[in-house]
Amino acid sequence: MSIKHFFYCIYQTIKTICAIIGILVVCIMGYLWFDDQMFCLDIGKIYDPIQKICRNDCLTWNDEIGCVPITKENIEKKAK
Repeated sequence: MSIKHFFYCIYQTIKTICAIIGILVVCIMGYLWFDDQMFCLDIGKIYDPIQKICRNDCLTWNDEIGCVPITKENIEKKAK
């Protein structure tokens, strides 16, 4: 085995390890970011990003006004 081939194998190994670490970091970051939001959606609630809680008293969440309360009028607007 030549020295050139030896260093090429080391380079490939390091590249593969870096790729695996990168994929793990992205997966962990995605899990930490989306975990609360997805859990709330799964159980049929709305995630409040300001208070960081699941709310069941909101029809939806709007960045401008926040919680859109559950009222007959708001339900009809959303249905349209």
